[in-house]
Amino acid sequence: MHFIYPEGDWALRKIAEDPGHVFFKGYGAQMPAADWNDPGTKQGIYMIGPGGEYLEGAHAASGSAARLLKRMEAALERWKELKKEKGYAAKPIPSAGAVAPPDVDAAPMALRVSLRDLPRGKGDQSGRRRTEADLKGKSWMSFTEWAWNQNWLTIEEPAALVPANGKAQPVPEAVTQRIVRQALVDNVRGQNPPWKPEEVEVAALTMRRVRTTGRKVEIEYAGEARMKSGKKRFEPKLAGRAIWNTKSASFESFQLVAVGERAGAARYNQRGEDQGAAPMGVLLELHPRDPKK
Repeated sequence: MHFIYPEGDWALRKIAEDPGHVFFKGYGAQMPAADWNDPGTKQGIYMIGPGGEYLEGAHAASGSAARLLKRMEAALERWKELKKEKGYAAKPIPSAGAVAPPDVDAAPMALRVSLRDLPRGKGDQSGRRRTEADLKGKSWMSFTEWAWNQNWLTIEEPAALVPANGKAQPVPEAVTQRIVRQALVDNVRGQNPPWKPEEVEVAALTMRRVRTTGRKVEIEYAGEARMKSGKKRFEPKLAGRAIWNTKSASFESFQLVAVGERAGAARYNQRGEDQGAAPMGVLLELHPRDPKK
């Protein structure tokens, strides 16, 4: 909600008439003051009626599953009354594919980036996914006990990742740098800024056609990278495969894996007690499009 309701007068003036801002602001005016966190960021969990009606919610409400469940139950009771009062007709929730920001869905090519810590020894469970049992009774900060995260990377010119022939050739430097600086970042447990150009010591990625069958071109990628900033570093090897459709001029599949040793910590990436060195893996794969769009 930070982008709909940012802090500061200068930011609010920029979106004063934005429909999303007006909608969320009207909702906030109905909330108990203790739940709205005013002034301040509005990140939290909010349950809103179709007309912006307050049902339930609170800033940073995800700290306790039990408290959140009670709020959801209260929201459902308010919804029952609101539905009668306004004549709202409930409709089935439509099924949808993977959720991504609008700019990702609109991009010519979007890659889903998954980051994981990798096993460091016998019995190590680094990188495993969380379960409901894992979360039970724990605070929101317990996410640092699991090493997995996900975000996106967009590519404006997908054809730049298609080689001309069967000989190995370099991926254009601008595309390689974008992948290395934006995606190969230790965001496993939190937030980490992109690598600066001067922090990239090695960024090499080659591509070659493996075979062509009809309109489908199978492509192989290989490379390496080394980024360093003070004690923070990541040194992965890269390998990948993809299928390019010459008729639609688009990728049918794309996977690029980067595996190597990371070390150090950033301000918000929750590595203060886990500075390594330790292995980390990053997977870039084609973001599934919603067929309705």
